[in-house]
Amino acid sequence: MEPQQAHPYPPPPQQQGFAPQQQGFAPQQQGFAPQQQGYPPPQQGFPPQQQAPHGYPPPPQQGFQQPQQGYQQPPPQGFPPQQGYQQQPQAYPPPPQQGFQQPQQGYPPPQQGYAPQQQAYPPSQPMPSNGAVPPPEQMQTQPGLPNQVQEQAPRPLPKGAADFKFDNVPDTDPDSDAESVNDPTPEVDVSDMAKAEGYENVGVNVGAPIPPPVYEPPQTEKPEEKFGEGSRISEEEARDAMLQFVAEHCCYGSRPAKQMSIKNILPGSALHYELETYTEQRNTNRVHMPYYGGPVDGPMNGIPPGPWQIDIRPDELFRDHTKKAEVPHTSTLKDCHRCYARGFIRCGRCYGRGRVRCSGCRGSGRRNKRVKRGDHYTTTRVTCSSCHGSGRKRCFRCGGDGRVTCPTCQGQCTLRWFIQLTVNFINQLNDYILEKSDMPDQLIRDVSGVILFEQTLLAVWPISCYPVEEINQNSLSLVNHHRNSWTDRRKLQQRQRLRAVAVSEVHYNWKDVNTRYWVYGNEKKVYAPDYPHQCCWGCTIV
Repeated sequence: MEPQQAHPYPPPPQQQGFAPQQQGFAPQQQGFAPQQQGYPPPQQGFPPQQQAPHGYPPPPQQGFQQPQQGYQQPPPQGFPPQQGYQQQPQAYPPPPQQGFQQPQQGYPPPQQGYAPQQQAYPPSQPMPSNGAVPPPEQMQTQPGLPNQVQEQAPRPLPKGAADFKFDNVPDTDPDSDAESVNDPTPEVDVSDMAKAEGYENVGVNVGAPIPPPVYEPPQTEKPEEKFGEGSRISEEEARDAMLQFVAEHCCYGSRPAKQMSIKNILPGSALHYELETYTEQRNTNRVHMPYYGGPVDGPMNGIPPGPWQIDIRPDELFRDHTKKAEVPHTSTLKDCHRCYARGFIRCGRCYGRGRVRCSGCRGSGRRNKRVKRGDHYTTTRVTCSSCHGSGRKRCFRCGGDGRVTCPTCQGQCTLRWFIQLTVNFINQLNDYILEKSDMPDQLIRDVSGVILFEQTLLAVWPISCYPVEEINQNSLSLVNHHRNSWTDRRKLQQRQRLRAVAVSEVHYNWKDVNTRYWVYGNEKKVYAPDYPHQCCWGCTIV
């Protein structure tokens, strides 16, 4: 309908009672005529209710409303009426007017203020129609990072990829087996991957250890050797140690330990020499992980550093542990070799069929049930309650789809391959025990003693001034052995230690038994192979 230029608000019928009020404000309405250009005149009677933006209806029309022309304050000159409402949020109607409002026929002027609010969002703030994330081609790369971000757009299946209907699906539903595994991972061909300088021969499997660069420790003067003294065990400590030893064995009788008569104690000490060499071993191999987007640090960003140029330090000296790190500038993207860039593989439980045989009825749909009839039981065939007579059940691993998410790429279809550096910190330990009694020598390793000498250097000197010549000779032999061994590792630190472990041989008799036992170490451990009561009354040794 074309807008009328003569009078924007023609008086509607049945408004004889309000005519004087409208005539009094006619000059004010004429001043607003340029503002009303382009709006349709109000319809006779009740105008159609115009929906506000975002589904909000206009204010309710019931009851007596303010005669807007009679009580509304005239707006300032030069400003259109209700211009301030344009700054309000688009989804809210203007505030209610004060006082009584006029009947429905005078309401169209407030409705004219909604028209500017129906213009949706400004052009400077475009909103997506479906709330989706902008496509990758509209996303900007983060400044300062290499522009190697690849899109996650769908791609055609590579040559040799299976269809959605797997080719190796069996003709019949397999048995239900919760322990079944998925298809094995095929071998990976790394020949078409980008070659990194210095790592051309690195494969998937962990390679041989990489020899370290030649390094000679600095020559220093031999430090002074100072040795301590050992300790001895008294008769009271020997008796208390035997009572504690018997208490720890439930089948040992305590009468010999309480009534024994100690005849002689032969004090002594065992010497325990230890030499440790803390080494570092490095090797490399290619590994992969799912690619979730982001920059890729490939050979185009520079030459990768060598395996021994990457600074990796141990967490603690003389403790075995392993650390792994990614070699910089060795990353490359490749389609997943397990799912052929599809993101899913065949379910290993139902073999792609989505169903398995019911384990309760073996696929027959019926099972045996014992029913009591009178004084005896009979067996009858009833419908299987697990599969409801179908003999088949939906596979719980894939949910009946026949496919599961690829565990290799986690459904991302793309893998990021890179060269991983594995650093093994290994502590090599050799020792020598000098113990002249009949007690087994290996027991000395499990107890503590008194440290007579300890030295920690990059390369230790062998002991040469100890009064016992056997210690000097074995120290020299072990130091030379460590110096010429493990050429494929780097030696970080060496430590040698000489301990004295107290060992006392106790001779005693009980009734007509004459025997002996040994007490050794700071823990007062007991070695008594000939203890008289090794089985108490009531025990049977099988």
